[in-house]
Order: sequence, then structure tokens, then C-alpha cells
Amino acid sequence: MTKSAMIEPITGLRQTPKVDPALVAVNSDGFKFRDIFVRLPHGTIADDLKEPEMWKHIQNGPRALRKFDRLMLVAYDESWIAEAIVAHADLSTVILAKPRITAFPDRVEKLFGDGTYQVKWSGSGYVVVRLRDEAVMTNEFPNAALAERALVAMYPRRA
Repeated sequence: MTKSAMIEPITGLRQTPKVDPALVAVNSDGFKFRDIFVRLPHGTIADDLKEPEMWKHIQNGPRALRKFDRLMLVAYDESWIAEAIVAHADLSTVILAKPRITAFPDRVEKLFGDGTYQVKWSGSGYVVVRLRDEAVMTNEFPNAALAERALVAMYPRRA
């Protein structure tokens, strides 16, 4: 292996997603610790919780995590959650103490689809997805009925 090959980054390696401060909410603020709800970024896996750098955007703002804070971490698609306690926090990193991961069952509701388009849960709302290439065709809707109405409206109607 050449020296330049060792220095160049290998393409295809997965980057750890960074938590967006807008997706962090303080549920309760006590005298010694806080309960905090965090919706993790799209594509986050449970193993990413070991990476201290995923919290660097949070630690620069007003919702910076502190030692002993209790976290409820929810995957973006709500397929799993993790409960953890902050063991160490500084200006750029956060280390969690043994996150307890709980897998949720698949969504039990049957969402409307017509073979071309399908209503799907996106993590924070319902969207219409084209099945051929998984392209998202609409904005998010708060409930499945509105997304179904948007799916039907995508087809032309007679005047």
C-alpha cells in the first residue's frame, strides 16, 4: 500500500450522523438532572450512540447535555428507542452510560397504496412515496387520511 493510499479517506465508509439541536426537547428540568427527548437523525443505528462526536452540534447551544441527564432517544422511523444517562459531557462530546435499547414492533396500521404510490410513515409524519424508485412525492402530513387524500389528488380528474 502506498503512503498516499493510507492518507486518502476510503469512500463508502459510513459517517455517523450528527444530532440536530431542533430535534432535542427538554421534557423536565430538575435541580440535579433533566429528562430530555431526542429524535435521532435519519439513518442512525444503535451502534452510533457510542460515538461521542454525534452530539457536537448540541453541545454548542442552549440545550447542551450535562452529566446525569436522562435521555429518551427515539430512532427517526420509530423502530427502536434507547434510554441512557449522560456519563460525561463537555463542549464537543457526550458519552452515554450503557444505553438500554428497546425494539418496537413494525407499524400495525395498513397504509393505503395503489401499486404505483404508497402512503408511508417517515418518522415525523406520513408521506406519499413512488414505489418504483422510493421517491418522496409529498410533504409530511400529520395523519394517514391526509396523506391518502394527497395520493388520490396526484391523479388527473375529469372536468
